[in-house]
Formats: sequence, C-alpha cells, structure tokens
Amino acid sequence: MKVYRGKLDRGEVTLTPESLTDLWHLYNIIVKGDNVYARTFRRIRSPDETLRADKGEKIPVYLGVNVEDTSLHKYSNRLRVKGIITSAPETVPRGSHHTLNVEIGTPIKIIKDKWPKYILARIDESEKVREESKLAIVSIEDGEASIAIVDSYSVDIINNINMNIPGKRYVSQHDEALKTFFSEVSKALNQVQIDKDVRKIIIAGPGFTKDNFSKYLTNKFPDLKNKLILENVSYGGANGIYEVINRGIIEKILEENKVIEDTRLVEEFFTHLAKEDKKVTYGLDSVKKAILYGAVDKLLITDEKLKNADVEERTKNDELLRQAEEMGGKIHVISTLHRAGERLQAFGGIAALLRFPISE
Repeated sequence: MKVYRGKLDRGEVTLTPESLTDLWHLYNIIVKGDNVYARTFRRIRSPDETLRADKGEKIPVYLGVNVEDTSLHKYSNRLRVKGIITSAPETVPRGSHHTLNVEIGTPIKIIKDKWPKYILARIDESEKVREESKLAIVSIEDGEASIAIVDSYSVDIINNINMNIPGKRYVSQHDEALKTFFSEVSKALNQVQIDKDVRKIIIAGPGFTKDNFSKYLTNKFPDLKNKLILENVSYGGANGIYEVINRGIIEKILEENKVIEDTRLVEEFFTHLAKEDKKVTYGLDSVKKAILYGAVDKLLITDEKLKNADVEERTKNDELLRQAEEMGGKIHVISTLHRAGERLQAFGGIAALLRFPISE
C-alpha cells in the first residue's frame, strides 16, 4: 500500500491499494462516519431528462462521502464504500447517496475524527509488506530460463539465459548440456536472491524440468531449500513469469504468510485453553481485567469485532487496545477470512495470551 500521512495532524491520510490484500486492509480501516474522497463516475442528468436511473451521462468526478457502509466479498477485486455525498462539483447534488468503487490503483483520502493506534499499525503493516514482499521467480524449461524480481507493485525481468540442449536421444550430450544450463541458472538465481534480499523463490515451468532444477539447486545451495515454491505453468521464459503473476500466485503467497501467523496465535490460545493452565483468557471483561494486572502478553482481536462495532463499542475497544499497549502487550488483529479467525470470533472475538496466570 502506498501511504501519504502528510496531513495526519488534520485527521487525513491518503492511501493507494496495490493488491487485493490492501483492499482488505482498507475494508477494515474505513468505518461508518469516516469521510472518504476518491475519483468516481456519476450519472448526470440534464433538467429535461426523465428521472429513470439509467438516463443521463456518466462522467468522472471527484466526490467525498460520509460513510454509511462498506462491502468487500472474499474473492472480489473491488471495495464498495457507500455513503452520503458531502463534497462534489456543482453538477452533483450534496446529500444524495453514492457508492465509491475502490479498485487496485485507486487513490483515496480518508478523514477520521481520530485515528486509533491499531489502525495506524495496520497501515504500517501494509507498508511493511510492500517493502518486504520481494519474490524471485525463475521460469524454466529445457534451454530457456528467465529470472524476475516481483513485489506487490512491479515486475522486473533481470536475466534471460538461453542454451542449446541436444535431444534426449543423445543421452550423454543432453545430460551434460542440461547440467551446464542448470549451473548457469542456479548461480544467477543465487546471486539475485542475495542482492535483492528476496523472501521466497518460485520455480515455475512445464513438465519435469522445474523439478529437476529444484533438486539441482538445493544440492548446490542447501540454504535455499526453505525458500523454494514449485508451480506448474504452460511455458518457460518470460511468458511463464507473467503466467505466474496473472494466476495470482504472488498474492496467494503473501496472504498465506498472514494466515500462518494468525493460525499459530489462535492455536496457541486454544492449546492453553484445553490445558486449563490459566495462561489465556477471553471475553471483554476478562481481557480487560488481565490488562489492568499487566498480565497480557498478546491480545488477539478479530477484524470483525473491530469493524462491526457501533460508536460506543468502538470507543471501548480503542481504549482497551491503548491500555494493553501501554502495559506492554502486543496487539494482533486476526482475520475472519480463514478458519482461525472464525474460531476466535466464536469466543467473542477477543482473547489474550498471558505472561502469568491470574485468578478469576
């Protein structure tokens, strides 16, 4: 996510989502009562046109709405922000309703009366993912390989390696040439992952070439084994790189990292709960008591509990999270888009891992 905080002192932050994960972040950042501004399309009718909704010309306008509701389907690529128009050109009546369709690459300005610390932390997290999401892709088939660096907003093909590989009927020549080819690609790939500090390496390609190359690579550079992900694609070379990207594999990998962390924390909670060792607690009142005792190590709260709170409950949640951080606790917002978050939501949407047991 691209972030501009230059006017945060006035309650204003401008954000540009760069991935589906960023749209999910925005869905949780924007709440009822916020003022959101974005470029959109609005149907403008001339006075002599009928009142039918499909009449009039759709034109691009920059609107501000006071948010009433937001919606984002699990597999959608669009965030819908519904509200009452508060700022618009003269041709658009204020006070009428409008829905802003926020897509990847759409800059939006959000104004809040107060920016809670946990929301600012969510923005920091989205920026961190942007900075740390570099992945390397090698798309390989016999005699052709392309190496690219990909992050959440750019693709850079930095190396193409081509070599003539004799047919398999010339067994010894084929095997020797393939070994030389693998050696060249592996050296180039290892240097790239060192220079660019990549988190994961995707080895993609048709057939068994990618599997054989993966074995060669891990034999030559054993430290890379835990970074490797294998994917089937139809082509080697640059076409394979773009097939990996178009199939959403990059996004899936980045999202899985968050799911893994959420799941680990929730499983830790349920493990202690089953042991009855009093190292966890759940529910608003019990968690609040644990915070006051300074016992909370990690506070787990679902995005749904934060998102769907009314004004009074939101104020209480904000105060609770603030107190937890002041007492040295770390806040973890757990997504309900996967099983771990759903399980926690069933326990009231809030729980804590404790430094020491406390008496009820």
